Amino acid sequence: MFMCSTRVLRSLMALVAALVMACGYSAAAFAQSADQSQDAKIRILQERIDALSKELKSIKDEQDKTTKTVSTVDKAWNTFIKGFFGTLDVSVDETTKGMSDMIAYHWGSAANGGPPYVNNGAKSPPGPFGRVSWMSMMSSNGSNIGYRGSHKIGSSDVDFIYQVSTSIDMAAAPGLQNTWTKSSNTVQGAIGLGDTWVGLRGKDWGQLRFGEMYTPYKTSTDRLNPFTGMLGNYSVVMGNTGGDNRIEFGTRMDHVVTYLSPSWSGFSFDASYSFGQNVDPYNNTTPLGSADCSGANNPGSGNLFLNCDDGGFNYSYGGDLKFETGGLYLTAAYELHSQVNRSSDGIGSNNPYYGALPGSGPGCTGGVGPPSPLLDCSPSGQYMTFVGEFPVSAQAGSPPYSPLYDVADEWAMKIGGQYRFAFGLTVSYLWEEMHRNVPAALEFQNERQRTGDWIALEYEFNGGADRVAAGWAHAGATPGDPGGQHNYYPGGIGNNQANMYTFAWWHKFDKQLTWYFDMADTANDGNAHYDIGAGGHGIKTDCHDATHTPFIDYSSAGPTTWGGCHEIGVSTGLNFKF
Repeated sequence: MFMCSTRVLRSLMALVAALVMACGYSAAAFAQSADQSQDAKIRILQERIDALSKELKSIKDEQDKTTKTVSTVDKAWNTFIKGFFGTLDVSVDETTKGMSDMIAYHWGSAANGGPPYVNNGAKSPPGPFGRVSWMSMMSSNGSNIGYRGSHKIGSSDVDFIYQVSTSIDMAAAPGLQNTWTKSSNTVQGAIGLGDTWVGLRGKDWGQLRFGEMYTPYKTSTDRLNPFTGMLGNYSVVMGNTGGDNRIEFGTRMDHVVTYLSPSWSGFSFDASYSFGQNVDPYNNTTPLGSADCSGANNPGSGNLFLNCDDGGFNYSYGGDLKFETGGLYLTAAYELHSQVNRSSDGIGSNNPYYGALPGSGPGCTGGVGPPSPLLDCSPSGQYMTFVGEFPVSAQAGSPPYSPLYDVADEWAMKIGGQYRFAFGLTVSYLWEEMHRNVPAALEFQNERQRTGDWIALEYEFNGGADRVAAGWAHAGATPGDPGGQHNYYPGGIGNNQANMYTFAWWHKFDKQLTWYFDMADTANDGNAHYDIGAGGHGIKTDCHDATHTPFIDYSSAGPTTWGGCHEIGVSTGLNFKF
């Protein structure tokens, strides 16, 4: 029985074990099934998350690409826009030539052209013609628009650099710069009427530029001139060899190559060379590739022949040396103009010496003896050709000098300095010498040789919002004078000095817009004729009257100058830079 019970117990235990195993197997299977379902859901969710992440990444990449493109475009646009630069300047002026009460006289002399000089009475009309007293006018002064930029050359350290610029007139329509005293082919407002060049730039060796530009002789002392583009700026005297409104040693030149060095411990230098490109051996024609004569000399300047015999030259070279440290700036500069043609100095002169030269009367035939070799009286000469074409006008005129004698090198040198004090005062000084290498026989008419001085005081106040400046320029005497003034006095050789005084006040509304008030006064000796507008001011107030006879004759009937004029002017205007 016990054994029976044991078998039953074992059977029961086996049944329980089987049930337990069966139940355990079912639970495990159920749990496994549940886990598999959960994993599938998680896997599906992960796949959706991955797909969404890829989509978001794609969107982000697209946004980054768009942002980068926009940023690149913005940067390129900003770089392009920053390349533009310019100045807009318009003023209202009130000026006078200061010569309304002058009288011109006929002068005679001894046979050799020297003293004693005899006053043969007043000319008719005796005084200046036209409006030579106070006149109101509007002027555009140094207004220009330009563009500059650079381009990196491959993987090198050299950049290609460039600039184009144009001068514009803000107060009148553009056109040829013609008046009754000159005939210019230069169009105001055209691209290129400003510093325009291409070049190469290296950080270690400097810049090399090719084109049309101001030379180092001018740019080295620009900072010494607070009145740039205004009445009474220093170019009325400095760099101006003969008065009037041309700046021979401060003009923008064609066909120039210029080198600008980097700074080495405050020292730097610049050099330039201007190609002559003139086929005429006496530089009496317009250079190839140029619209007008070289040296700021327009064809017909002074109502003369339509050629370049009043300052045309061949090649030119020059340079400067500069030093700057703290508030101190020092510079020295030199420039030479090769074979400058001044043969026109014999035309329209009051100097009795011309009449005393053998054969120098009307048409080179009125003197005693053969024509002087100094004069252009040969049958093939320019003057005699003019006699054949315009006999009436030519017979009343003086012959020009032969280019064999009156074509010569001219050079200029200057030294200057500036010091800026911490309390706002700036002091500038400049000394200059100009020279013309003519033979002794022509020294009596050499007005291109003299010295000059310039002093300027400038003071900033009101946090830099206001600035005042005063300047004084002095033109020294020359060894001779061609006598082209209406009222020239032949006994007054050396009596052609001049002093110019300038005062100005500027108020800056912001970094770009400035209002200014300017006053200038040029006091000329009896045979001097400096103005108050040369060197950048749009309207020049000079010593010309309004006579517009088409030919200057020996009695000065044409629009030559009046020595001793006393120009005064006031000007106010707005200047905007961008």
